[in-house]
Amino acid sequence: MVDMRKIIKIVLLGLILWPLTMTRAVEIALPEIGDSAGTLISPQQEYQIGLGFYWRLQQSVDLLDDPEINSYLQSLGYRLVANSDAPHLPFTFFMVPDSSVNAFAAPGGFIGVNSGLLLTSQREDEVASVLAHEIAHVTQRHLLRSFEKSQQMSIPMTIAMIAAALLGAADPAMGSAAIMAVQAGGVQSQLNFTRANESEADNLGMHTLVRSGFDALAMPAFFERLQQASRFYTGNAVPEFLRTHPVTTSRIADARGRAVRYPLVRQVSDTLQFYLMREKLKVMGATNLTHLTQEYENAIKTGNSLNKTATLYGYSLALSAVGNYAHARQVLAELIKNDDDRLSYQLALAEIEIAVGQLSTALAIYQENQKLYPDDQALSLEQVSALLQANLPNEAAQILLRQLELGAPSQQLYKLLAQAQGKMGKKSQSHSWLAEYYYISGRLHLAADQLRIAADFAKGDEYQLAKISSRLREVEITLAEMEES
Repeated sequence: MVDMRKIIKIVLLGLILWPLTMTRAVEIALPEIGDSAGTLISPQQEYQIGLGFYWRLQQSVDLLDDPEINSYLQSLGYRLVANSDAPHLPFTFFMVPDSSVNAFAAPGGFIGVNSGLLLTSQREDEVASVLAHEIAHVTQRHLLRSFEKSQQMSIPMTIAMIAAALLGAADPAMGSAAIMAVQAGGVQSQLNFTRANESEADNLGMHTLVRSGFDALAMPAFFERLQQASRFYTGNAVPEFLRTHPVTTSRIADARGRAVRYPLVRQVSDTLQFYLMREKLKVMGATNLTHLTQEYENAIKTGNSLNKTATLYGYSLALSAVGNYAHARQVLAELIKNDDDRLSYQLALAEIEIAVGQLSTALAIYQENQKLYPDDQALSLEQVSALLQANLPNEAAQILLRQLELGAPSQQLYKLLAQAQGKMGKKSQSHSWLAEYYYISGRLHLAADQLRIAADFAKGDEYQLAKISSRLREVEITLAEMEES
C-alpha cells in the first residue's frame, strides 16, 4: 500500500523550481487511457502536491505582488475556468516577474504566467489562449497521467515516477536517472506522448477560449509568432515555453484548422485593460526608466504603438517613476477627461498624490472610487496602504476583513492586516495574521512561531487563545507530515 503522506512529503521537501527545471519531465505524455489518474491520487492529494509546489516556488522566486495586475490575471483566468470542462475545480493564477515567455501548470490548478508572456502577446486573446491551454492540462490531469506508462503499470511504479521527477527538481541528473531506471520506454515514445497531450490541451483549450468569448484564431497566431521568433534563438536562449510546449508547423496547421471551424467571435472583454496592464508591467520591469520614457515619447510622436491610449498611460507611469509628477499628472488628466471612470487611471492618480505628499487627496480618490467599484480588491488594498500611512488602522482593518469575507486572501492582505492590528495595539491578532502571511507563503516554521507569540499575548482572553491554539495544532500537524520519515 502506497503511503501518500510520504509522497506528499517528497513533493513538499524536494520541489523547488519545477516549472523552470522540470517541465519537460513533468509533461511526458502517454496515449489516451481514460482518467486512471483518479485511482492514483485523489483530487485532495493532487491539490496538496500543487500547494507544496506553490509554497516552494514562493521561497525561491519573488512573485509579482502588484494587486492591480494580479486582479486582472485572476479575472481573466477565472473567466476561462468558468467556461472549461471542469468549472468546479479550484484554480490559483499567479505571475512571475520574468521577461522570458513562459506559462506552466502544477497539479491542483496552480497556474503561473511569466510577465514576458503578456509583454510578448499582441492581444488579450493570445494570453487567454495560453491560459486555456494550461487549464486543459490541469482538467485532463496530464500532470499525473504523464507518468503512467501503460494500463499495466502498478500504482507504486507510477508513484515512483512522480517522486523521481520531483526529486529531479533538486538534482536534475539524479531525477533523470531515476526516471530512466523506473521507465523502460524510449525517448522517442515520450516525445510522441508529449505531442498527444499538447494536442489534447490545444483542442480543449480552444473550445474553452471560444466559449469565453475569445477569438479561436488567436491560438495559432500566437504559436506562429513564437515559431518565427524562435529562428533567432540558439541553444538555451530558446524561450522556455517553446522548449516545454514545442511549436511545430503541423501543430500550427492543426490549430488553425480547428480554429476556422468556429464562428468568428467578436470579443466581449475589455481589451483596453490588457493593454494597460501590459504597459504597467513594462514600466515595472524597466532597467532604464529614462530610456523607456524616451521610447514612449517617440511612440506618441510617430503613432507607432499597439494601443495609443495604453501608450499614454505607460508614459504617465514612466514619468511618475522618474519623479516628473507634474508632467505625469498632465498626461493622466487627458486620459481621465476621456474616460473618468477608468479605475487604473484613478489608482495611478492617487499614487501621484501620495508621492507629492497629498495623502488626504489620495484617500478622497480611493473613497470616491469605492462607490463605483465597491470592494474591488486592487482598489481596497491600495486604499488600505494609504490609510495605514495616514494612521487610520481601524478603517484599514474593516476594509481588509471585508476582503476576507469575500474570499480574497493573499499574502499582501494578511501582511496589511498584521500591520493594521499592530497599529491598533492588538498584538495577539497582529501576530496571528502575520502567521497566516507566513503560512500562505509556505514558511510554516515561521507561522508556528508567530502563533506561539500570539498565544502569549492572548493570555486572559480564552476565546482568542482557543482560536490560536487550534490553528497552531493544524500548522504543527502539517509540519509533522512534511518532516515524517
